[in-house]
Amino acid sequence: MLSAEENTLLTHVTGDAPMGQMMRRYWVPACLSEEVAAPDGTPVRSTIYGERLVVFRDTDGNLGVVAERCPHRLASLALGRNEEGGLRCIYHGWKFNTAGACVDMPTEPGAFGFRDRMQLQSYPVREAGGFVWTYLGPPDKIPVFPEYDWMKLPRNQYATVKVGERVNYAQAIEGAIDSSHSWFLHQGIIWDWKKRASISMDTSPKLEAEDTDYGFRYAAIRVPVNNPDTERYVRVTLFLVPFTAFIPRPLEKNQTAHIQIFVPVDDERTIFYGIFFSQDGSPVDESETRRTHHIVPGVDLDRNWFRLATEDNWFKQDREAMKNGTSWTGIEGFSNQDMACQETMGPIVDRTQEHLGTSDIAIIRMRKRMLEAVAHFQQGEPLIGLDPNIPFDKIRSEQLVVPITRPWQSVGAYAGEYKEPSGAGPSRRVR
Repeated sequence: MLSAEENTLLTHVTGDAPMGQMMRRYWVPACLSEEVAAPDGTPVRSTIYGERLVVFRDTDGNLGVVAERCPHRLASLALGRNEEGGLRCIYHGWKFNTAGACVDMPTEPGAFGFRDRMQLQSYPVREAGGFVWTYLGPPDKIPVFPEYDWMKLPRNQYATVKVGERVNYAQAIEGAIDSSHSWFLHQGIIWDWKKRASISMDTSPKLEAEDTDYGFRYAAIRVPVNNPDTERYVRVTLFLVPFTAFIPRPLEKNQTAHIQIFVPVDDERTIFYGIFFSQDGSPVDESETRRTHHIVPGVDLDRNWFRLATEDNWFKQDREAMKNGTSWTGIEGFSNQDMACQETMGPIVDRTQEHLGTSDIAIIRMRKRMLEAVAHFQQGEPLIGLDPNIPFDKIRSEQLVVPITRPWQSVGAYAGEYKEPSGAGPSRRVR
């Protein structure tokens, strides 16, 4: 368990909180590209680390991520008119371009350069992989952009999803990297469940973890149904500091691989972004993906992307489905099941009250790495995961049935990096 002080350091991200200040040194999704697809379209509000921002695409297709409040009287520019190369405040007509420069100030004509001195806070922008990304840290500390492999795929080979969670970001991440819970909470509904269950129903896997240059990775090692004396079923999950999880890719290559990103809105809310991408080059139906997982905007989600199923309506749990055996949880959609459990823990769980076991090794390692990461930040040391030599496009999560003598580190290493040891000896650590 963590101390109260460590829990506060881990979970608080707004204002001057060290964790939030550290997170600002990384590229972060601000919204889905589809939300700002049209030039001069509706501006999108995006709150990250407690800072209220507006994302918009101007007449020429340029993207801007700027502070939400107009510097005149602090009205929201999310209400503004997006037209003719800029975002115009509806209150008094002040207008700003994507770089944050004031390009029109109709209430102060000829005011001795007042307009030219007015600058709205703006941030760097990249559009990739179905997302608009931004960087909120010091301008002289912009890191290399992490170009993951799914970003190189044609747009019809991956689907993106967005869901708001009413919990702290760390709580959400802990659900993503917890391998043992999926044999209970998600049984029967995960897209590769039948394949997993046919290989092993070992509900108490042995967990082993090791640090990497991007964060850490761990293996959930299970005894398979077939050849239990000579083989092991290994599922390797990756955590990339500060908020990304690579879920083990399905064994059947016609099923989509999955990456999860958890962006802190503030101390008590998170936006979950999911990427489902093709492993074999086949198209991925985005609408069907969202429907299957019960996270369709306007149907399952409100206009702010938060689920309509809440603790107030008990997450629309169907007790009859639980009784008749058609659903283990009575809750539709695997992400909805995770969120229901996480939200009932409270917006920031009191980790001093936990009783962790051997199945929680990944949870413990994540907290350790995040606290190490913020310590590096406070001490002015290089940050975990920002080494420009990390080949983000080659990072892999994986699951395989392997000979019992094969080191788990050979599963899900950087593509082509791991080499089988030539003889007996300790397993070689890989990145």
